[in-house]
Amino acid sequence: MKWKKFAFEVVDSTNKVAVDYSIGSVIVAETQTNGRGRYGHTWVSDKGNLYLSAVLKTYGTQTPLLAFVIAVAVAETLSEFGVVVQLKWPNDVLLDGGKLAGILLEQSDEKLIVGIGINCVSCPVGLPYPAVHLNGKVSIVELQTLILQQLDKWICLFEKNGFLSIYHKWKEYAIGIGKNIVVRLPNETLTGIFRDLSESGALILELPDNTVKYVTAGVVFFENERNEYE
Repeated sequence: MKWKKFAFEVVDSTNKVAVDYSIGSVIVAETQTNGRGRYGHTWVSDKGNLYLSAVLKTYGTQTPLLAFVIAVAVAETLSEFGVVVQLKWPNDVLLDGGKLAGILLEQSDEKLIVGIGINCVSCPVGLPYPAVHLNGKVSIVELQTLILQQLDKWICLFEKNGFLSIYHKWKEYAIGIGKNIVVRLPNETLTGIFRDLSESGALILELPDNTVKYVTAGVVFFENERNEYE
């Protein structure tokens, strides 16, 4: 894909700005005054970190699988800089157990807005989960360039070979498979063992009664994090 980049100093949120741009556009900003994460959470957006939104086409019922595609692209980008990260279902990017990057997908008509935030020089404190940053070791400009290259690569693979080409790479970065986890759903909280990722992107959760539940949307906490969120 041929990307067309638009750079701003300050925006409300790059995802909000991106809605008005065509497919192939990329919005980058130095700061956001109303950065957003999943489930309406605030994404603290101090200057010096990366804030980027790309405008993609949608893929019908397979559109939610782009969460895994984008997560792999971000992980592969960071690995090029020697930063070894792990992916927490479905698309949180962790470094040494702390959240390094966030990904937010929002559909607008026939467009998919993909927001990516990476803590380059700072991260928020006082959150109910640990956050980390890159200590300024990676240039934002280089990071932006390589992310767009990796997005192009993995989206093309997804289009050509389907989700399985992404599925195996995501699992190489995955954390928590085979471990006890807590999954918070809108109306209930489940505990069990994260057995695997299904070939449709669902989290396969083995419940205490040995039955299996396929989770397609929810928030995952590792067992030792549970008290931090309750």
